[in-house]
Amino acid sequence: MGFLVVFFFKEVGMTVVRSMRWAAALLVSLTVVACGGNDDGYGAIAVSTSTNRVAIVSGELTQSVANDEARDECDANDCTVVLQFEECGAASAGTMGSTLLIAVAQGSSAFDAQTAANNACTAQGAVGCGEIPNLSAQCN
Repeated sequence: MGFLVVFFFKEVGMTVVRSMRWAAALLVSLTVVACGGNDDGYGAIAVSTSTNRVAIVSGELTQSVANDEARDECDANDCTVVLQFEECGAASAGTMGSTLLIAVAQGSSAFDAQTAANNACTAQGAVGCGEIPNLSAQCN
């Protein structure tokens, strides 16, 4: 999302310096509103056990919105949110015999989250655990 801010200056009892201070304060206020203040957003990972679909969303304004978006992107009737995160989240897939195993994890960076998901997948006995193609870790 971008903003185009245009400033018009007119001498009506305010000096140009005061006008600039007011304009700077307005710009900071617009930025805080657009970015949601100090919150970096919320994320969620949803998984469908019937279709093995996985969705990761990040940067949502509330956890509820992140959960809804993850379920929608997962796009199956049984999609369930299995992880909520405020930093980074990742999914890993591996196999146990002929069964696909999906593990999820969070971390302070995309690398940390993916490493934790891969380790969780391996810890459950799966082999070949790694990032799911076209579904990289996401951070808020």
